[in-house]
Amino acid sequence: MTDFFRRFWIRLNSFFRSQAGMRVVRFGKYIVQAAILLVLVWQIWQIGWRDILSALPEHPLFYLLFLVLYFALPVTEYFTYSVRWSLPFQDSLSVFLKKRIYNKVVLGYSGEVQLFFWLQKKIGIPQKEAYEVVRDNNILSTLASTSVAFLLLAVFSATGRLDFGDWIALDGLHAVLPFAAVMLGAALYLFRKYRRYLFTMPRKQALIIFILHGGRMLLLVLVQVLQWYVVMPWVAIEIWFTMIVFQLILSRIPFLPSKDLVFIGTSLEYVRHVDVPVAGIAGLLLVNQVLDKVMNLMIFFALSLRDRHIE
Repeated sequence: MTDFFRRFWIRLNSFFRSQAGMRVVRFGKYIVQAAILLVLVWQIWQIGWRDILSALPEHPLFYLLFLVLYFALPVTEYFTYSVRWSLPFQDSLSVFLKKRIYNKVVLGYSGEVQLFFWLQKKIGIPQKEAYEVVRDNNILSTLASTSVAFLLLAVFSATGRLDFGDWIALDGLHAVLPFAAVMLGAALYLFRKYRRYLFTMPRKQALIIFILHGGRMLLLVLVQVLQWYVVMPWVAIEIWFTMIVFQLILSRIPFLPSKDLVFIGTSLEYVRHVDVPVAGIAGLLLVNQVLDKVMNLMIFFALSLRDRHIE
């Protein structure tokens, strides 16, 4: 069976290196790009332009902070991958922007697949090394966001500004905590025992990348809370931070469809129990999602035209 897959992989690589294979890849790329553009247009159309325009916040700082939120991940990823390789900034930023859009619109980790092939084709990184570095970056990003989420929970719980009873029943919490502790312990044990198979990056590089991702996550938390605060300053700050924790946790669940909608639903269910106007929160979260989709549409369209012109 192993020989069969090896021969199949060799033949597949040979086909894609041929003229016919390259035409198939080029055609497939155009189909995927067109499909993504259609999905983005459809998503915006479903919400309705009139509702979007009527719900737009008037504070200009809201939109400036949105741009920081949007570009933080692609810019940070340029620096994290530059820890290992010397990458051209403009081309890399384009790829990391597309990676963000693929993961948002298509499927989680589909952006990593296109990044993996770009590193091989355009930068000349060997297949095994490209796979390992993309994988290790994802692991470090997950560890950083999870660490920030638990840090926020610990700080606000210790200071009495976060009551778990507001969003999870105490009985349920008592049932979840032992299970979570066992799972965390098992994960740490497996990672330590099989680290060389799951993680190959040198410790110094890993530490730098973890710090970069951790710094990005802390910045995003502060910027996101400030963006919401400038529109609804009367909402208690711990409510915003609790919603951030929801967002961080949901963002790390692999292959979860419609993470943004799940986050909005979870947040609205939470604010119903803390005497905050649900309609105002819903409108605020909806505007952010719409702006994200509009930016995805414009940037993906512009990058697709740019790539086609280069080719």
